This record gives sequence, structure tokens and C-alpha cells, in this order.
Amino acid sequence: MAIQSSIQELGLFDLFQLLHMNSKTGRLIITDTDENREAQVLFQDGSVCMASTHDRSPKSIEMLLEEWGVIDEASFQNIERSLKNHKSMIDCLQAEGISSRPHLESFFSSRIRECVYSLFKWETGECRFLEEELDSRREVLVLLNTENLIMEGARRIDEWSNIKSKVSSRHSVFSFCKDNEQDQRLNLKPKEWEILSLIDGNRSVHEINNLVSEELFTTSKLIYGLVVMGVIELTIDEEAVEASHNNEERVDELIREGRGFYSRLNLEKAATEFEKALQVDPECFEALRMLGEIYYKLDRLSEALAYLRKARAQRPYNQKTMFIKGYLHARLGEVDMALNEWNDLREQARNPKIIELVKHRISVALEWEKVLQEY
Repeated sequence: MAIQSSIQELGLFDLFQLLHMNSKTGRLIITDTDENREAQVLFQDGSVCMASTHDRSPKSIEMLLEEWGVIDEASFQNIERSLKNHKSMIDCLQAEGISSRPHLESFFSSRIRECVYSLFKWETGECRFLEEELDSRREVLVLLNTENLIMEGARRIDEWSNIKSKVSSRHSVFSFCKDNEQDQRLNLKPKEWEILSLIDGNRSVHEINNLVSEELFTTSKLIYGLVVMGVIELTIDEEAVEASHNNEERVDELIREGRGFYSRLNLEKAATEFEKALQVDPECFEALRMLGEIYYKLDRLSEALAYLRKARAQRPYNQKTMFIKGYLHARLGEVDMALNEWNDLREQARNPKIIELVKHRISVALEWEKVLQEY
């Protein structure tokens, strides 16, 4: 059954229901050219099992897992090699020590649901459904109940209209109400107290949501409740919020362009895009880390070290930064500093293969240090 329609003609709720009732397996592609975005939703026997959104071109599973923070480039290479020995991508991720299967399925389920709920708010776009068999080795597939998604999505749309009257954007910033004398009488739930502790007049709703590791809808709803209770209020600085929003989008675009050039081994052009991202946001960790790696590969070691130091200071326990920085110190003849980086990495790593790899590097570096001392 081939389906092609617009959202205006056949709403997404009706389309999801149709695919569910007919137990369809395949790929639903939704394109909104006005907003320059596209989404893909996978169905297995009528159940939603994967969903993602992107700009311009679809993201590979590698890009998606890296964007979600599940893997890095090095671990994906290991996964690619061992994937043939497993029935599914999730089995492989578990075998590679990324995380346990229940944790992975819970994490992916949350991501899929949030994407679907976001899709239900799209008002324009073209839809086409392609019947095809799904390859569980090339896709992350987690079966979700389509009817539950439809009902929850409808409920959220109704609630969003109320929430947005107080929490208009994920970039909104809140602070404590002046002359508030109710705080001693507040009867809040633990998650509300957690969010309240993060309100400081500087953090946006999006930043608070990342810190509490919740869905954006849930966080926005809890903030809405605190506003209604008169505990917090919107910090009026709409121009700054809009500028910040535009900067975020520009940085995201430059990072995507840089990754594209990097994947095609065009290191000079990739470096140019990451440098542009730093001009917009000097603290962008991904740009700092990637520039360190690129300049290392281009043999511009002093520049690589400057960027990696900044990246390491910003996220002290990022494993890839530690790994590359160790190599860089070794190349510069600073064996003791290379050992410091790799010893730190060995303590932080949970993946057995990474631990084994680092142990080998450390043993080689110790031997080399011994040779230098003898000389």
C-alpha cells in the first residue's frame, strides 16, 4: 500500500492510525520544504519503532547515535566490524559495552516518543509511506504502541496551548518573583524542587531540561506550574533570547557542515567550518574538539594542543579528547603528559575494548619513557 498525501489533507494522527490498523511495515517520510526539515518514522507491523528529524538530508545511524551521545567515532568503527556477529544494532551496542539492553531500549524509546510528539505539531508538509523490510542491524528498532503515542500526542497538543501562554519557547529564561513570600509554604514534588533549584535568571528552559534529563514537554509543564503558583516569572529579554536562538541554529548548521567535510576527508574545509562556529560561540565544545583532532591530523600540533586544552578544560572527562590529547603529547615528546591523559582515560572508560587499547598505549609509552631515561 503506497500512501502519498499532505498533512493538510490527511492529518498525521489519521495517517498513524491507518498504518497501525493495517499492520504496515515500512518507512514514513514527512517533508516540510517551507521549514527546510524532514522526518522519518519507521513502522513494524503497525508499531512505531524509530523516528528522527533532520535538515536537508537524512542522518545516517552513525550520525544519529553520535548526536544522541551514545557512541563516538572510534566506538562506531568497532561496532561496524562486529555488527555481522549480532542479530540487531542494539545487541551489538550491548556487546560492545556501550550500555545494558534495558537502558538502551529505555533511552531510545524516550527519543522516539519525543520526536513523534514533536511531529504531531507540524501543520504543513508532504507525506509518503514506502513499504519495505527493516534491517535491525542497520537501524535502531524499539517497538512502541502506536495508539498510545496518538493519544498522548493529542493530549500534549491540548496542554501545549496552555503551557505556551506562560512558557513560550525553549529559549525562555525565568527568575524568582520579586517580593515572593510563599516559598516557605510551598508543597512541591521532588522534580519541581529540582527544577526550582536550577532557576537563576540565566538558564533557559532548554538548558534546565538537559540538566534534569527530562522530556522538554514535562520540564515546560513543571515550569508552567511554578509560574502559575507565582514562584517564578519570565525574564523579559526577548531580543537576547532571539539572538541566542539564531546563534544556536547557526552553530548547529556550521557543525553539520564541518562534519560533512570531515567525513569526506576534506580536513581544511572542515576546519574552516568549525572555526566559523567558534566565531559565533567561542565555547562550542564540539568545534574545539574537532579542531584539535583535525589539526593533529594536519600535523599542526601547536594549534591542535591549544584547542584540545580548551576542550579538556570545558569537559574534563570527555574520553575522545583525552585519547587524542595523549597522542598529541606523545608526538611532542611529552611522554609524562601523554601518560597522565591515558591514565585518566583508563579510570573513566567503561568499554572493555577502550580500556585494553589504552592499557597497551600506556605500556608502550612507559617503555619509551624508560628508553629516553637510559639515553
